[in-house]
Amino acid sequence: MAKKIGIRSFFPQWILSSLALTFLAFSACSSFSQPPGGYGEPHLMAQSHGKRPEWIDQPGKYQQDHPDARYFSGTANREPDQEGGRTDSYASALQSIAESVANNVGSRYMAKRMTVLGSSPDGGDMRTKRRITNLIRQSAEARLSGVRVVRYWWRKYWIQPSRDANTRTYFDYYVLVSLSNDQYHRLIRHAIRDARNAAGDSRTRKALDLLTNP
Repeated sequence: MAKKIGIRSFFPQWILSSLALTFLAFSACSSFSQPPGGYGEPHLMAQSHGKRPEWIDQPGKYQQDHPDARYFSGTANREPDQEGGRTDSYASALQSIAESVANNVGSRYMAKRMTVLGSSPDGGDMRTKRRITNLIRQSAEARLSGVRVVRYWWRKYWIQPSRDANTRTYFDYYVLVSLSNDQYHRLIRHAIRDARNAAGDSRTRKALDLLTNP
């Protein structure tokens, strides 16, 4: 009789132990449902051939190593498809060109102003510079043409924002474009002329006249 009682008392404990182990196993498995690196982190699915090119992270160095033309890069992040990535990264590169032209002209104006007037710029000059750079940027964007796409580079990845959210697939797109040096300087000249015609006040027009006169 004692032996039978021992067997009966052991059986429920064995079941409880098995249930406990099963519970721990399921708990451990559930932790693997979290993406590697955590929620909200990108997980690479595919990318362009080759490693990430230097012109993405070091555009200045790339320009120094390729002085034959003017090079600009554009970026588009978290794009839902490749077509949008190509379009938006190219638009970003065009904005970079226009910004470069505006900064170039703004620096020219400040240097010319110092040469002509021989005194430090005041608040009025800084306001005039801002008006000039805004006009030049708009003029350059309107005149941009002949921009050559050198290459694209992209990566595709998925992100799970949170535990209960569905995964989402995105593209990051990068483009390298170029203009010849002649095209770049011609764009500056035309942008100055267009900005001079569009200027709404005499001070800005006179400031732009400084840049059109030798």
